[in-house]
Amino acid sequence: MLSTLVRSSRPLLQHNLPRASYLHSCAIIRNVASEPTTPASTPSTTTATTQRKPSSAPKGTVLKGIQYLKDKQDPVALDDSEYPEWLWDLLDEKKQKQKTTKPVNRQYHRKQSREAIKAMNFMKDKKN
Repeated sequence: MLSTLVRSSRPLLQHNLPRASYLHSCAIIRNVASEPTTPASTPSTTTATTQRKPSSAPKGTVLKGIQYLKDKQDPVALDDSEYPEWLWDLLDEKKQKQKTTKPVNRQYHRKQSREAIKAMNFMKDKKN
């Protein structure tokens, strides 16, 4: 009986995941929308490029061993300015921790389990 309750409540429990990703997407969109798009923003991007670490491979270096397509040549490193901005965020440990940090406090987990129990009870009552 417990397994049927768990199976029946899975869609409700999985419903929280898209909402979380939706909220994360909204936050990203808000941050992008709040940035000024005037030409005055170009100096701020140049300061951001000067603050980040330069790539370990200079322009024109053949990157051996990372070629994954059959019968193709090894890729060649580009200039740092030719790579997309999001790529440099992967090197920033603080930004990566902010993206992946999940709450570990007891209150959060108690709330999540309470919501899951309520959802299971709701589905149980709905079947009867």
